[in-house]
Amino acid sequence: MIKWVLVLDGTIRIMVFDDSVRKLKCDKCGTRFKYPARLEKHKEIAHNKKKEKCRACGKEFHSVENLRKHKKICKARV
Repeated sequence: MIKWVLVLDGTIRIMVFDDSVRKLKCDKCGTRFKYPARLEKHKEIAHNKKKEKCRACGKEFHSVENLRKHKKICKARV
């Protein structure tokens, strides 16, 4: 698979992805990964329901880290 990427400085880079290197496959959507940790993170984010919820505004997040970042800027907090 070939992917074109436009970089901020205006240049175009070509990235070639060889699926033979990406041997791990998500059983739900078919996306391929080279590393087991990335496959697990993908499954956690793409296929699981959001677990963390802001008490002030009700917005939901996949991770505690994202909720913590949100709390710093949440407009609904007291």
